[in-house]
Amino acid sequence: MSDERRDDEILGRALSRAIETIDLNQTPFEKSRIATQPGRRGVPLWQVATGAMAIVLALAIGSWLTRPTDGQPGVAASPTASVGSTPSTSGTPAPTPAPTATPAPVEVDHQRIYLARDGQPPVSVQIASTGVPPAPEPRIQFRLSRLLNDAMQVPPGLFSAFSSRTTVGVNSVRVSGDTATVDFSVTGGDWGIRGSAQSLAAIQQLVYTATEEPGIRRVLMTQNGGGPATIDQILTDKPLAREDVFGYSSRGPIGKDQGITWAGDDTLGAVGADLTSVVSDGSTVRLTFEGRTRTSPGNVRANLPSFAISLDQDSETGRPSAVVGGAKYALTVAFQWNCQCSSGGAAGAGIYDQTPLRAITSNGNTAYRIAIDDARPWRAYMTDPTKLTIEIGGDPRATSDRIAVTTPKPGAIANSGADLTLTGSARVFEANVVWRLLDSAGKVVANGHFNASLGSSALWGTFNTRVAMPANVRGNLTLEVYEASPKDGSAQGVVQIPLSVR
Repeated sequence: MSDERRDDEILGRALSRAIETIDLNQTPFEKSRIATQPGRRGVPLWQVATGAMAIVLALAIGSWLTRPTDGQPGVAASPTASVGSTPSTSGTPAPTPAPTATPAPVEVDHQRIYLARDGQPPVSVQIASTGVPPAPEPRIQFRLSRLLNDAMQVPPGLFSAFSSRTTVGVNSVRVSGDTATVDFSVTGGDWGIRGSAQSLAAIQQLVYTATEEPGIRRVLMTQNGGGPATIDQILTDKPLAREDVFGYSSRGPIGKDQGITWAGDDTLGAVGADLTSVVSDGSTVRLTFEGRTRTSPGNVRANLPSFAISLDQDSETGRPSAVVGGAKYALTVAFQWNCQCSSGGAAGAGIYDQTPLRAITSNGNTAYRIAIDDARPWRAYMTDPTKLTIEIGGDPRATSDRIAVTTPKPGAIANSGADLTLTGSARVFEANVVWRLLDSAGKVVANGHFNASLGSSALWGTFNTRVAMPANVRGNLTLEVYEASPKDGSAQGVVQIPLSVR
């Protein structure tokens, strides 16, 4: 049996168990052309003189017609130049108006469907917003129909589990509370999907696309008049939320009691937190905040004040801000403010609509609200007292509730007998991070441990270390990184990163 087939079977069994045990409460540029000027011919002198007299006469008549009169202000010397007008003959170039700027979006765009990625959560792509129905049920059916039936150009790195020849359609959509029940028409009960990887991709696409409707958090999928939907070997007989299918081993901590509070430097009253960097790549959102002074000398880097971070469900509807109809969850970052003065403006706030980041709003720069697609794991760490980094998500294969590996990436190539750079963050007992390298048979061929910058604390610690690849091992190996339980030494929060060692 090949490794791929074994992985598919393991993935299928894991997905089936997860679904069975779900808690219901939960323009190209144009080329320029150079015009050829025709050759000149001689002009008779009498024609030149006649033309000159005509010009003088025209100027005189024009001056008389445009002279100021009582009660009438003088007429402007020349009208506003249009784009492409010729330069003024006075020697001063005629002004050219600036191009009209495209207005920034003021709300999240929900005309989106989701495409799959290998081993990662799906990514949304925009669809045409014309002919959108006015009610939730037909809107959901509209998006799902576009997902199933549209022949579209799929961006690199994405794919659809549904081929252009699929016969699957949508019979009906019913909404009750925060759940949508979608009945699909499936000819002969065959979705035309084979294998657990393709099945998982299909379920992810359907669940994320159906729940793109504001206020809808779960979808119950049925087929051919109400029977449970069976996609290959996976039975979906319960309502599914995005977190049931997003591929991570756990959800991010939800609620203020599960959030992070940290005592910063509150002795400097006029220090705000600038959002200096926002990166969203479809798997991870990484936000960087830096402390900056607000009084003289202004905008000098300073230690951050105390802060609190928590993840909660977003209301999605009725929000009087840029996040009207926003996202499923919102991460709130609130900084202490100890000054009776302005905290300044907030850089980075606005509509993003990039999976999983939808929007950022702020009340200045003491509190930020980051609207995201789902409750994927999140963490926060400080590389120095002036800088806070928050990461949301990551590659599911390299992310758990206590370990997040940034490098190497899953599928990376390593060299036998050479050191492998290992970076990331961790929140583990006594900062002790354990690693081991397994061959294709599951045998441990190398192992070790190292320390993160912080141990068991609200904030995560970071690590940047090297591990030695054994000289006599090549092929497909798996790097596991985890916490050893202080009780019995068992592996906790394991991440598994496939590597190709040559």
